[in-house]
Amino acid sequence: MSEHNTPSGELECAGGVLSYRSGDGGWSILISAIRLIGEYTNSDGPFLDDYFLVFLTAVEDGWHQASFYAEGRDEALRSIETRIGATIEPGLCDSTTFRTRILWPPHLKGEELMKVAPRAKKTPWHNLSGSDEIILSQAARRAFPT
Repeated sequence: MSEHNTPSGELECAGGVLSYRSGDGGWSILISAIRLIGEYTNSDGPFLDDYFLVFLTAVEDGWHQASFYAEGRDEALRSIETRIGATIEPGLCDSTTFRTRILWPPHLKGEELMKVAPRAKKTPWHNLSGSDEIILSQAARRAFPT
């Protein structure tokens, strides 16, 4: 990855590892560990990133997201496509509201990725931040056999 930081970060695929770096930190995962690829949009644009790619490796603590606008996105997606033997076709570009969609695996393509719901247990932090809870859809959970 290059030394400079772009506002939306950088996504890179090299040696079987997918990495994302941004001003908020980053992550690296093995492509072979990815069980589901999805996308979501929100209403934060145009001044903040409002479109994200999601790479899930596990139901719990396996959420890895990258800005759709990250530098190197197209090259990284092409590398992933080669490794998984499938096409990844993001398609929520024109959405200005919250929407989600599964991109891969093929048998779940087009299904809803997740819902956002208020946390069941209200805490003082929730009142300050308004943070909600991400709930994976039933379709997304099918990518993780028990």
